[in-house]
Amino acid sequence: PNGIRDEYGRNAAGQRMLMARRLVQAGVRFVSLTYGGWDMHGKIEKNLKKRAPRYDRGVAALVADIYERGLNQDVLVVSMGEFGRTPKINSKFGRDHWSKAWSLALAGCGIKAPGVFGRTNDNGTEVVEHEVDHRQLFHTFLKAVGADGRKHFDVNGRPIPVADPAAGPIEEILA
Repeated sequence: PNGIRDEYGRNAAGQRMLMARRLVQAGVRFVSLTYGGWDMHGKIEKNLKKRAPRYDRGVAALVADIYERGLNQDVLVVSMGEFGRTPKINSKFGRDHWSKAWSLALAGCGIKAPGVFGRTNDNGTEVVEHEVDHRQLFHTFLKAVGADGRKHFDVNGRPIPVADPAAGPIEEILA
């Protein structure tokens, strides 16, 4: 209905998130969507004013919709990029790549809400509490959706772990 399309936002971000919800509701087990253009090495203020409200509206509608429809027990919403951004604006009025600290948002599938896990120093340059790596995130995603990251699958008689056996999930954020 038009009201739901409007709630998500009639733009690329909102309509992609609405499509993701429709796919999940129809039984699709994994949906990945992109809303690119966040690599803002220059003119970040101008670019964010256009992109961020569309994204915020769409993801808020998606999470609310997932909970309202009772899909939150089976759906994990992960909102993230591949790395962080410098805490300071550069000479082109943008932010460059920063691997030392970054954030993501999770909802549904037994993720405690609301909450914050981890902390950086006051200027956002270093993680000072609960540093997490990609292996832990992968285990957390798997456990949230009911998969066992300690299992192996067989590739030509060779057992390959589903996830790195040296890591485990972030139990503090799982309900």
